[in-house]
Amino acid sequence: MARVKNLDQITGSLKNLSFYTRKGSDTIYVRTKGGASKEKIKRDPAFEGLRRVNKEFGGCAKMSKQIRMAFYGLEHVAEINLAAQLSKLAKDIQKTDTEHPVGERTIQLSGYRYLLQGFDFGRNTRFHSLLRVPLSYTIHRDSRQATVRIPAFACSFGLNLTNYSAYTQFRIRAALGIVTDMALNPANQTYEPVHDTLGQGFQTCSTAWLSTRGTVQEQELQLSLVTVSEQATQSNPLTNPTTLSRADTLVLTLILELGAPDAQGNIMPVRGAGGGAIVATV
Repeated sequence: MARVKNLDQITGSLKNLSFYTRKGSDTIYVRTKGGASKEKIKRDPAFEGLRRVNKEFGGCAKMSKQIRMAFYGLEHVAEINLAAQLSKLAKDIQKTDTEHPVGERTIQLSGYRYLLQGFDFGRNTRFHSLLRVPLSYTIHRDSRQATVRIPAFACSFGLNLTNYSAYTQFRIRAALGIVTDMALNPANQTYEPVHDTLGQGFQTCSTAWLSTRGTVQEQELQLSLVTVSEQATQSNPLTNPTTLSRADTLVLTLILELGAPDAQGNIMPVRGAGGGAIVATV
């Protein structure tokens, strides 16, 4: 893929060339138009290898989306293209499958959870450089619960908002979600979770909006994926919920979100400001 250097900023089309940028990068890319038709790629035996690659690419894109759904509503603080970066991670995991041929390889995140832990949403600003106080957290796989403990701190010490000094409000948010391994469904030739746990969903929790010039009191954020139906049918739903399978990964994500008042004076999140990271996977 060609990259443009030492030219004035340009995007769009010029004759048979297309110029474009990607989220998380200031580089301008260039590619030629044209190529084989969609129908030819779909039918021609010469493109069988490409069809297999495209099928796996689609699986990685679905895994990327499933991971992002585990922290849905928190992705707006990202500086990078989360979809692309998580697809790349999924592809790295997919390549470890030596039992299936190309075009049918599984994406077993459960075997490589550690690759996801520490995944940062920033390109130039890292989450732990913004929030300089140590947050502690526990995540319980069996009960599908997590607790985030925020210590008391003075914002002048605990926050590093050098690049965001214009914002006077912030809050800390957490998300807990489930991600399931994916495999090719032979019936429809598309990638799907190996079983349906997506209904167990995700949960988010947040502090109140806080002043960047004040102090923060010690507090906890509690998250639980125990469903209402489980609470109604189990005598002790917090200690005996439906057990996750080996193919499931529990994902805990934290972000520091910055806010600004709207026309009515309500504090609203600022897109692209703040930071976040996946801090734990079990």
